Amino acid sequence: MKTLRVLLVDVNNVTLDTTVDMLEYPLGLVYVGTALRAAFGESVDVRIESFEHKAGALAGLETILAEYRPDVLGLRSLTMGREPLHKIASLAKWEYGIPYVIAGGPHASDNPQDVLDNHAFDGAVIGEGERTAAEFVGRILEGGSLRGVPGLAVRNNGKAFLHAPRSPIEDLDELPIPDYSLVDVLGINRGHVDFSFRRDTPHANLFTSRGCPYRCLYCHQVFGKHMRVHSAERIMQEIRVLHDTYGVTSFQIIDDIFNLDRERAMRFCDLVVREGLDLTLSFPNGLRGDRVDAEMVDAMWAAGVRYISYAIESGSPRIQKLICKNLKLDRIQEAIALTTAKGIVTRGFFMIGFPTETEEEAAMTVEFANSSDLVQAMFFAVVYFPGTPLFKLAESVWDMSEFELSLEEDYVRTREGPYAFSRETLEQIKLKAIREFFFSPRRVRLTFDVLPNFYSQRDIDAALLVNIISGQLRESDIAEPDTAAKLHRYFLVADRFSQKEGFFV
Repeated sequence: MKTLRVLLVDVNNVTLDTTVDMLEYPLGLVYVGTALRAAFGESVDVRIESFEHKAGALAGLETILAEYRPDVLGLRSLTMGREPLHKIASLAKWEYGIPYVIAGGPHASDNPQDVLDNHAFDGAVIGEGERTAAEFVGRILEGGSLRGVPGLAVRNNGKAFLHAPRSPIEDLDELPIPDYSLVDVLGINRGHVDFSFRRDTPHANLFTSRGCPYRCLYCHQVFGKHMRVHSAERIMQEIRVLHDTYGVTSFQIIDDIFNLDRERAMRFCDLVVREGLDLTLSFPNGLRGDRVDAEMVDAMWAAGVRYISYAIESGSPRIQKLICKNLKLDRIQEAIALTTAKGIVTRGFFMIGFPTETEEEAAMTVEFANSSDLVQAMFFAVVYFPGTPLFKLAESVWDMSEFELSLEEDYVRTREGPYAFSRETLEQIKLKAIREFFFSPRRVRLTFDVLPNFYSQRDIDAALLVNIISGQLRESDIAEPDTAAKLHRYFLVADRFSQKEGFFV
């Protein structure tokens, strides 16, 4: 029997006309590739193209298609990657004759109709991919039809048709440990500026849970509302594989909410200490701040946690309720203070521009950040993803009929939206937030006192330069003499960078 060739590609790591440094391999595709190897052995040859060193140029992917000639092409994409997703699928099907082109990931799960309107696609995986991929690949090996595979939407009279949903994997420990030979673990590019891992040590990502019981309106919830977990012991097994095989000592746990199950979180921290591994752990996607207390902070510090993000989103109680986040704002201020005082770098995520949000409520968000002990913060304009409850709420107060996600409009710049002020005001609020937050004497002191617990000096320098340039700040804007003195050399370098043609942060 001919070996079936399966190529899995993370579309978000492929740009259409440029080449950029990338940060990580696509762990979700590693899970899928591992499941296919476990199910079919040598009957299937799985290749994951993650563009660890250089993502980008569509021509590079064309070379792979021409040389490898896959029988099955799996394309994982966020909604923001919709344009390259469709272009790559059409290229693969019509130019290279790939027999089966399947979409997966958040966009396919949220909008299978958009995927299947493009006849280059043969199916769209809804939700978790391991068991669905194994079943449809088995069908292909047997010469069968893709119709009737649970979790796989196909076309039926022009409409996306799902025969039956795929039941979630209840016990994640049933999944095999990811086969990291599918990717170049140590080939992650360390030149790109990113501030949730140490670039001077080998690092890797870990998924330890799926699903989230909270109902925040802005979330896609691809894995559903029911949280399922790996046991603390299983997490340690995977850490051991990466540590002993590849020398990885820095781990990013990229769960939606790692600390929802307090007992498991504490058990994991205890196991790390018992194993005696000198690890650095971070939570870049965020812990639930109002579920953090002093005992948990102590346990995390002992286990090697040095970086925690808190997804706060808004400092307005009304907006918290509107978006169904419902954080206890006073509790999270306490958690931030405890975490930072321990020496852990804390980063807050904030969003501005929710439906009906007023300028005064946006100011409350900025004030929450400024009055906190956060070491870092990120201020985003709200992005309205089709298919989310937030998008439906926006439709009730704003004309969204011609809305289409755009990297330029929604991430680089901002657009007019269903908030109660202008786009120009939103941009001014974001700029003011960056300036007030990062360059107060309090924040500069925390930067120099706490960041060295996680960052190398090179990363600290890069972070300060990014903040100065993105805040469009001049040295004369710093009123406090000691703070100005600490930042003087950074302003000298920032001035030179910002004068370069085409320079962008």
